[in-house]
Amino acid sequence: MRGTRVQYCNDPTAWPLNSILVEIASRSPDLVIHVGDYVYRASECPDPEKCGGSPFGDTFKSWSADWLDPADSLFRRVPFFFLRGNHENCGRGNKGWFRYFEAGSLPSSCPAVTLPWIASVEGLDLISFDSSAGPAPQSSPGLSNVYGQMARDLFGKTSGEAWLLTHRPLWVNMQAFGELIDGDDTQRAAFSRVIPENVNLVLSGHIHAFQAIDLLDGPVQGISGNGGTQLDPMPTEIAANVEVAGSLASIVVSNSDFGFLMLTQETDGSWSMDAIDAAGKTRNRCRLSGRTLSCE
Repeated sequence: MRGTRVQYCNDPTAWPLNSILVEIASRSPDLVIHVGDYVYRASECPDPEKCGGSPFGDTFKSWSADWLDPADSLFRRVPFFFLRGNHENCGRGNKGWFRYFEAGSLPSSCPAVTLPWIASVEGLDLISFDSSAGPAPQSSPGLSNVYGQMARDLFGKTSGEAWLLTHRPLWVNMQAFGELIDGDDTQRAAFSRVIPENVNLVLSGHIHAFQAIDLLDGPVQGISGNGGTQLDPMPTEIAANVEVAGSLASIVVSNSDFGFLMLTQETDGSWSMDAIDAAGKTRNRCRLSGRTLSCE
């Protein structure tokens, strides 16, 4: 709900977040990673049939309708890892973000960027990076030096396998708004020379679809932004040898179904990556082994 743009949020098939969360809970995950963007009810509902009676704005009622209530049963069963999205940047949904989910204390004023941090989960380092600032689709270029310094400090603290979790993907391959969207220039410029070899996966949202990109000269980029909001169009075939933001990707796999991404560690240390739809069906199955991705 933003201006004249509105989703059919009173229809559980057009906004299937509840059924997706039920499906996630049925699989008893060890951890749920939310890649950012919680509140979409930005302005008053213009169409009573689609969203009549809905709250809007950065309020408890909006946060409850968009995220807290649908996720309530899952909150009670599994730990969460939360990222800040651009919907939670200053002047948008920042009050709810800092009150409910920010890892630090409640600030006296809204910071454009919060400090990154690392959570170690059974030998896997999960790096939380705040890329929420700036208009879509890019984060603010003026933050490049800040991002670079944060990254240098942070990456030096990782050991063993690590994933970089950041709302805006560094690499994307899609057509939208009449142009080619290839990812976040600011983060690429800041991170390109400092991402260590032990960072195998960049996991992001922001794009309303699923996509996985196997770069020949960098980590795998995974995007899982299809949990409920209106979807972005994506091709369904697996593309080979695709140029993405000046780098070559051996494969790019995508879909535009509502759903979620499930990562499961195998006995050999690799990870299965299953893109699962709202009905629980696997739409794409990939395997992440080091920095190499294979998909079907």
